[in-house]
Amino acid sequence: MNKDGLEERKKQEGKKKQDEKGGYHDASSRTDELDEPQTVCQTPSKNPAPTSGSDRVGRKGGRHSHHGNPFQHIRRKDGTAGSLGDVRITQALGGEGVFDPRVVHLTLEDAELNDTAAQSNDIAEDSDVPTSFTPQLNIKCGPLLRYTGLRRDGTFSENCAAKEERETWRGSVMIVTTDDLSDYSPPPVIRLFVQPASEAEIGETNYDTSVEAATVSATGERLAARPAEELPSKKDMSRDDLLRNVATTRQVNDGEKLGKYKETEATKLHAERGVTFWRFIIEVELGDEQARIAYRINHGPSIAFWVPARGQTMNIMFHSCNGFSLSVNPDDFCGPDPLWRDVLREHREKPFHVMLGGGDQIYNDAVSKKTEHFKAWLAIKTPFIKSAHEFTPEMANELEDFYLERYSMWFSQGLFGVANAQIPMVNIWDDHDIIDGFGSYPHHFNCCPVFAGLGAVAFKYYMLFQHQSIVDEKEEHEPSWVLGCAPGPYIAELSRSCFMFLGRKVAFLGLDCRTERMRNLVLSQKSYDLVFERLTKEVVAGETKHLIVLLGVPIAYPRLVWLENILTSRLMDPIKALGRMGYFGGFLNSFDGGVELLDDLDDHWTAKNHKAERNWFIERLQEFAAEKSVRVTILGGDVHLAGVGQFYSNPKLHIPRENDYRYMPNVISSAIVNTPPPNAMADVLNKRNRVHHFNLETDEDMCPIFNTDVDGKPRNNKRLLPRRNYAIIREYSAAEAPLSETSQPPVKRSTFSKLKKATFGTNKLNKSGALSNVAVAGIGGANTSSPEVAAGRLGGDVLDVVLRMEVDQKDPAGDTRPYRLLVPALRYERDAADGGVHDGSGGGWI
Repeated sequence: MNKDGLEERKKQEGKKKQDEKGGYHDASSRTDELDEPQTVCQTPSKNPAPTSGSDRVGRKGGRHSHHGNPFQHIRRKDGTAGSLGDVRITQALGGEGVFDPRVVHLTLEDAELNDTAAQSNDIAEDSDVPTSFTPQLNIKCGPLLRYTGLRRDGTFSENCAAKEERETWRGSVMIVTTDDLSDYSPPPVIRLFVQPASEAEIGETNYDTSVEAATVSATGERLAARPAEELPSKKDMSRDDLLRNVATTRQVNDGEKLGKYKETEATKLHAERGVTFWRFIIEVELGDEQARIAYRINHGPSIAFWVPARGQTMNIMFHSCNGFSLSVNPDDFCGPDPLWRDVLREHREKPFHVMLGGGDQIYNDAVSKKTEHFKAWLAIKTPFIKSAHEFTPEMANELEDFYLERYSMWFSQGLFGVANAQIPMVNIWDDHDIIDGFGSYPHHFNCCPVFAGLGAVAFKYYMLFQHQSIVDEKEEHEPSWVLGCAPGPYIAELSRSCFMFLGRKVAFLGLDCRTERMRNLVLSQKSYDLVFERLTKEVVAGETKHLIVLLGVPIAYPRLVWLENILTSRLMDPIKALGRMGYFGGFLNSFDGGVELLDDLDDHWTAKNHKAERNWFIERLQEFAAEKSVRVTILGGDVHLAGVGQFYSNPKLHIPRENDYRYMPNVISSAIVNTPPPNAMADVLNKRNRVHHFNLETDEDMCPIFNTDVDGKPRNNKRLLPRRNYAIIREYSAAEAPLSETSQPPVKRSTFSKLKKATFGTNKLNKSGALSNVAVAGIGGANTSSPEVAAGRLGGDVLDVVLRMEVDQKDPAGDTRPYRLLVPALRYERDAADGGVHDGSGGGWI
């Protein structure tokens, strides 16, 4: 093609991208039915793709407006091949209606259960008999429950002319079924109905009555968790006789028994490798009180979840690092179940409406051990041979098998599988959802065909299992998506952030910090612009009180640049050479031959490569908080310990927290499953903590929330607690303020009184059962033991954040101790004493 022809083609491609809504990456045209599975990769080309300064990711000379640092974002042209070839997942093999699905919608009238006259004959049996699917199904994974947002509609009431606003909960349920063991004539059917809060269908008592532990087996029998006192200590039982079959009985009338239920057939989302992904889109109109909603699939046992009342702030559960590293023996921690048992106990007492996954919901690092072709590729010692190696069909096939089987097992196993069926999930991903360190290795390694191919396969199954979506789904199909501006540098797909409301007063942003990630970049400037455009459009000043921003890695955290400088210095060259000769086993990774710890350091927002981007992002969040008078709270995981970082106005400005738009706590909760670091490591990090002057108006540090350990003894390190944990976020209510010291099951345990005395010593409980010295942080930089007094000082609309820390990792009961943070709503006025918002205009960080 001549030069003029190339220029004309470039113009046409540019115009096409501008015309596409939201900067979508236009995939190849899809068909509704495909007879054969499509390969996940295109045969790599040996010729590098044409690039331009605005279309590739990397550094380039050029002025950058933030602090004058030169930083240029470059990205591969849309639709062109990357270095040594482009690897991209093709569209999923769904059936008709993937983007125009059937919806089962439950109305307020369906929630009225006072009518005892109308009864349905088409209901499940009331007798104590085992259940099964009819027609027959064999579920390989699921049910999995997902939340996708609230829809607010204006509607006119039939009884009055006044306009009323209706809120509708939106979500979906997905199952993965084994084709040769299932009957798809007709396709699977879901039935949705309301249950009274006291509804139960378990007729036996040999299960853990303290948790919402009911789920369904592969063939439709009801399962329930064995009590913790029946389980051995220091043994992983998550896939070994943890759940047992129980018969079912109906105890009270529900919507199904009264004939007030809705049904619809599933939509085939994807099908290959002998399994089919079925998705049910469900909607529930919200009423004046929270409601318990039940669903059945093919006449199997019912499973219940909870939706909030209209206008209610949701009860939120947040977790991260939901798996074990390869070097960890799960038996040492009683497997992955203990804290999930605690989650389900809390869910029974005060039901969660949503479950936020902050990354690493699954650890796929075993792909380096449990494959043949990919493992052999990792063993190649010569870097240029490794980088040039073709991503073969055999590799693609075994990686597809690995991710499908790994996800199917992990998302169904143990009490995590139970929670997935009854607490709606919203997830972002991080490196272990792909493989350890993906995106933070050197560019030449990240972009090589094999590693890029692995990323493409991981993205496909991340979308299927964690979002119940296919890679071609766009914002016009699912409005909770906030898609990036262009395909990522190593995964040739748009980044997938998500935005939704968790109640009328709380907005949520889950930022995709992995799809576009490079060693010197987390998210591109144009993708940030799309995110803030969405926030500006959706957040309502005066009504939205809080914005929760979920990041995979903490952004307010002790600096480790000193260690990064050591590991990247020339002084390490002799040690690296010895490592390549086989000495210092584990010191070098098997990917690019670099120091094993370095990819973790490069992942951190506080790494030197991300400093400019981090500073710009924090200032932009502060500007947005001031513009909308909304409090920004950041959630982060990854680091395997708990803490609270914080940004706040320089104390010399004398701005109260409730009026300080710069105050942004970073709640760090990690890990719910993986092993915590040694206390000595946490102490080293604590010693690196100091008050950092972020800029002239903003300081940052870690909040001293852990005055005592879980055994009640005083701690020297009050900022970081290395124990397994998860977080709960609710709107503060004085009536519900007391926290139980440990979420004990009602089941009698012969050793409980001794355990309690040994664990908590002489600390006395008040009349409500709450420990009198529970920490309440975030008030003027100091702690107080009275949440009622603290909340009174902060006014209304306070978020109540609780970190629940594991007491004993050897105990399968998973008992926890709470640590509390109260986050005030923002009441900001532009004529504040500090002179208003720092002017960050004049460009982005690039």
